[in-house]
Amino acid sequence: MPWLIDRFIPGFWLAVFVALGVTLASPMPAQPGAYPLLAFAGLLYCGAFQRESLLHLLRRHRLIFGSLLLMIAAIVVSELAALARDAGRAAAPLPAQVGLLLCLAPFAVLLQDSRRMRFVTGVFVALCLWHLVAMPVEAVSGAKVSWHGIDLLPRHLGPLNYQASGLAWQAYYFPGLFMPLFYLAAGAILERQVWGRWEFNPRTWLVASVLWLLPVACVQSRSAFAGALAATLVGLLAARKRRDARFWLAIGAVALVGVAVFWYLFSDNKSGPGLRWAYFKLFIAESLRWPWTLVGRGYTIYPDPQMQVPGLQFLQHSHNDIAQVLFTWGVPTALAYLAFWAGLLQLIYKRFWKQGEYWPALALIAAAPNMVTDLGFHHYEKAVFMVLLAGFCLAFAQIGPWRDADAEAA
Repeated sequence: MPWLIDRFIPGFWLAVFVALGVTLASPMPAQPGAYPLLAFAGLLYCGAFQRESLLHLLRRHRLIFGSLLLMIAAIVVSELAALARDAGRAAAPLPAQVGLLLCLAPFAVLLQDSRRMRFVTGVFVALCLWHLVAMPVEAVSGAKVSWHGIDLLPRHLGPLNYQASGLAWQAYYFPGLFMPLFYLAAGAILERQVWGRWEFNPRTWLVASVLWLLPVACVQSRSAFAGALAATLVGLLAARKRRDARFWLAIGAVALVGVAVFWYLFSDNKSGPGLRWAYFKLFIAESLRWPWTLVGRGYTIYPDPQMQVPGLQFLQHSHNDIAQVLFTWGVPTALAYLAFWAGLLQLIYKRFWKQGEYWPALALIAAAPNMVTDLGFHHYEKAVFMVLLAGFCLAFAQIGPWRDADAEAA
């Protein structure tokens, strides 16, 4: 029986984890209680069958997992305080983000097996190929080809008649999860991390990343397109050692076309930065008002009618990741959240960027603009991406010798 569990449970766990992440993409998933159960099962398996790998991971990355535990504790305290303040409010399950964070350790441990890594990366590749076709179809024709029941949002911009939604609940959530998955999947492959000894070819990266700008443009999100374009340019600059005139000509052409498309799509029907800056300041100021500084207001997807800037359009939230975490769960959670990102950025720089492996940084570059102009961790699908990115980085950091041994075996 133990060998049967050891053989089939890891793959099943990863399949369920990835399936929940990509099919429940929305600001607030329908089954938030699924992740604590999944986390418990994963930790139980790793503790019984891969104890050494789990302990090594936790010891080696103390800053990441220490800040993660502090963040979970602070969120729980904040939610209990919100429940105590509003005695008439029915008890609700903890936000799905808590369970997601608890899944990070088993996810990173299970990914250290090359077969499982290929499976997860293959799922990401399939999702990217699906979006490459489906997003333009939705944006131009209005045909709803994803399985979510929310209607497309009419918005006429040249040939694009709708704000394409893809797999996400609405168009706005594509940039937080599915768009940066391209840089995780394609980057890991092109860096020879997953499938064989593929030589990194800047022209391959150029073609793939420029093609990926098409579904990104169909979503009609300024921050998504800006992030994807920046990731394309940074990826080419970082990977190309010999930068001749033709290379700089290609860089200039991509940049000019990107800027032209950006201006054409977003010069008219988008709100200006002044609106979001005003709400950012309002949410920061309210977050620092005692006693909200310590525990925040508690997690909710419903807007507070009191949070409105006089004379400006009413926005439902701060449109900024850090401001919303601070407002929702208080200073302790925000500090732990920043510490988590500090640990992850340190890992990305030392383990990947300095070694000439740029895909984690490109995924972050692509996702970052949307996190400072919209919600980040507060929205479920971006929390999913954060855990996927961290899990990939932690797994590859643990299996440095695995890549060479796997290639020699092939």
